[in-house]
Amino acid sequence: MSRQIRPAHVSSSELELLDIEVTRAGGGVRYLEGERHGLRTSAYHSQVPPGAGPPPHRHPYAEYFVLHDGQGTYLVDDESFAAVAGDVVIVPPNAWHSFTSTGDGPLRQTAVHEAPRHAMERRSEVEG
Repeated sequence: MSRQIRPAHVSSSELELLDIEVTRAGGGVRYLEGERHGLRTSAYHSQVPPGAGPPPHRHPYAEYFVLHDGQGTYLVDDESFAAVAGDVVIVPPNAWHSFTSTGDGPLRQTAVHEAPRHAMERRSEVEG
């Protein structure tokens, strides 16, 4: 069975605005669920205020972050990466990861998930 992918333009206002830690801290995260468009990947576009970021979590698939503006510190399993605009941070499947916006202004990035829909496990769910 072949996938039907049709040309589309999805405006920012059409992306799902999520109510998560980053948005509660004054930022914004918009989500494109790839499955709705016949895609094998999904994407998050986020603006993360200084000092904010998600708690440790993991996905059963790979994820990568493309930084557009600002800077952040990414913790992937036991490795820490300081990244700036123009960098890409790669997270392997099932790796515990988190990040914090560390610049003077917001961190703007796109996170691409190698899955047609989101799946996540928080470390707090596993450790109790």
